[in-house]
Amino acid sequence: MTVKLYETDPYLREFTATVTKAEGDWVVLDRTAFYPGGGGQERDRGTLNGREVTAVKGKDEMSHQVPGHGLTVGSQVKGVLDWENRYGLMKAHTGEHLLFSSLSRRTDMELVKISLSKEKKVLIVKGHLDWDMVRDAVHEVNDIIAAGAEVTCQHVDRENMVEGGPRVKLDRIADRMVRVVSIGDHDSAACAGVHLRDAKEIGMLLVSKFTSAKPAGDWEIEFLVGPEAVSAAVDHSVRSLILAERLGSLPQDSLTAFDNRDRELVRAREALKAYGRLALSSLRPEQLNDKKFFSGSFAGLDRKMVMEKASELVAGGGSVAALVCQDDKTFLVLACSTDVKLDCVSLLNSVLSQHGGRGGGKPNFASGGATGLLDPSVLLDEIIRLLKMS
Repeated sequence: MTVKLYETDPYLREFTATVTKAEGDWVVLDRTAFYPGGGGQERDRGTLNGREVTAVKGKDEMSHQVPGHGLTVGSQVKGVLDWENRYGLMKAHTGEHLLFSSLSRRTDMELVKISLSKEKKVLIVKGHLDWDMVRDAVHEVNDIIAAGAEVTCQHVDRENMVEGGPRVKLDRIADRMVRVVSIGDHDSAACAGVHLRDAKEIGMLLVSKFTSAKPAGDWEIEFLVGPEAVSAAVDHSVRSLILAERLGSLPQDSLTAFDNRDRELVRAREALKAYGRLALSSLRPEQLNDKKFFSGSFAGLDRKMVMEKASELVAGGGSVAALVCQDDKTFLVLACSTDVKLDCVSLLNSVLSQHGGRGGGKPNFASGGATGLLDPSVLLDEIIRLLKMS
C-alpha cells in the first residue's frame, strides 16, 4: 500500500520515500506525492533521485517509471515535482469544477469528457449552449475567484449520496467511500484530483474556444487559467479594438458592423457572379492557327460551372478553351475538341508549374490550380504562346 501524500497535502513539492518493489524501469514507493492522473487531469511530472519520472500508475500500490534508475528494494529516494506544472493543473481542475457548475446552472448539460494538461484544458459537453451563456458563466466564475471560496475535501459513504447532493457518477466509482470536493457553496462534486485551497488562487479563468464537438458531444469548451488567461484576455481585447476601428464602429457595436459588412459582401459576390455568368455566356472565339480559341477569366464563379462551359465550348469541333476562375485561389481549365491533337494535361501543368501549381485530367480536358491569386492574363498569354508552337 502506497501512502498518497497528494491527497492530504497537494502543495507538497518534495518528499522522501522507500522503494518497496523494483521491476525493470518501474519502482513502487511506500509513499508518493506524484498524482497518477485521473478525472481528466494528466499525471504529475518530476524526478526521483534526479531521474525523470516518465509515467505513474496504480491505485493501492503506486508504480513510477524511471528509466535507468538503478534502485533496489529498500533504497531511499527523493521525489521532486514539477511544481509549475502541478500548480497550473490544480488551478485548471478547480476552475473546471466552477466553470461546469456555472454552465449547468444556466442549461441542462451533461459532461462527456475532461482533458486537463499543461498544453490544453478542455471540456466536452452535451446540451444547449450559446455564447451568451458562456459569457455569463465566465463572469460568474471570475466573480467567485475574485471573492475567494474555500476548497474542502471529505469522504462520504456512497449510501448517503442523494439527489440534489454532490455531482457524482457512482457507476464509475467502486469504493464505498467517495471523495467529495466542495468549493464554498458554489460547487460540490466527486473527484479524486488535486485542487487548490482557495478558488482565489486561480487568478482568472477565460474561455478561449467554443466550438462543435460532434460526434463526441455537442460542444468543446477550451479555457485558460492564471497568467495565461490574463495574457490571452489582453490580446483578445486589443484585437477586438483594432477590429472595431477597422470596421468603423464602437467596440460594443462591432458585431453589428461585421454583420452589415457580411451582408454587403454577400450582395457584392452575387452581383459579381451574375456578371461572370453573363460574361461566360458571351464568350466569342478568336482564330489561333487553325483552331477556334475561347478564353476568359471570371472572379467568384463556381468551378463546376466553368468546367461545364469549357466542355460546351469545345463540343463543336476544332476548338480550344482556356478559362480561369478565382476565389481565394486560382483555378485553370484547359479543354479541346476530340479532333484537336493536344495534350491538355501536359500543357496545363507546364503553365501552372511555373507558379507552384499543378493539375490533372485527360488529354482533351484538364484542370488544376495554384495557391493565391495569380494574374489571369499571364496564364492565358502563356497558353497562347504554347499553342502557337504546337
